[in-house]
Amino acid sequence: MDEKDYELLLELYQSKNITKTARKLFITQPAITKRIQKMEEDLQCQLMIRSKRGVIFTPAGESIIPYATSILTSSRLLREQAHASQSDICGTIQLGASLNFSHYRLPKILKQFTTRYPLVDVQIFTGQSRNLYQKLLRDELSIAILRGEYSWDDPLHLLSSEPMCLVCSRDNAGRPLTEYPYIGRHTDAILTGKIQDWMARRGLAGISPKIHVDDIDTCKEMTRHGLGWCILPRICLDNFDGYCEELLLTDGTPFMRNTYVLYKQPYGHLPQIRMFLSYLLERG
Repeated sequence: MDEKDYELLLELYQSKNITKTARKLFITQPAITKRIQKMEEDLQCQLMIRSKRGVIFTPAGESIIPYATSILTSSRLLREQAHASQSDICGTIQLGASLNFSHYRLPKILKQFTTRYPLVDVQIFTGQSRNLYQKLLRDELSIAILRGEYSWDDPLHLLSSEPMCLVCSRDNAGRPLTEYPYIGRHTDAILTGKIQDWMARRGLAGISPKIHVDDIDTCKEMTRHGLGWCILPRICLDNFDGYCEELLLTDGTPFMRNTYVLYKQPYGHLPQIRMFLSYLLERG
């Protein structure tokens, strides 16, 4: 078995779907089937079975997943260490970045970094912070930029802290919030709890969103057009032309949203990670 076999196993284990795996790894489904058969011959056991709902791993198949993950991680670090011995800054950064940071802050930082270090290959994975956090725990990322609070024993740096804001159209500014709809959006549990606490303090406990969206820009546009009010972080409001009020918590302190950069200790020794981290902390 080689590195590609381990990558195939892990992707199949996550997606449970041969079609999705073939598309993700840019190989054909028959090729995947042959490689699975070859692995099973080498290991002399059945690793998975097909069903109408997708791929089901056997106990033997599940038992080797931690080893496949460890082997891929060690292989990646071996290559990075080889690159680190060269005089030029090069190698790969597998970067996970939250959707909001990717949209509003990352492009400018990445442009400056890649111009200064053109030999570094930056592979970017965007998504909800909670999903990227799980990828980081599984060693699928070198470094991650996450919004919100997460348990982490390895290096962690506060990248930025911005206020949460009450947002509505200028026509609705000053209007009682009970008189027009609240627009909700999906976010992490801690921030949701703080928003609910703030609403309770304002006498808005029990109000349910009349409109619920996933995308922060869609939420912002709906408020701009007078469809309701919402609570959004300052990061997305640089060009917003509606009403914006920074919020306070019950104890009178500002209601803030933090962004952190996290990575596991071994990756911090790689020169490309150190350089990228310095760019983030200076410009994030």
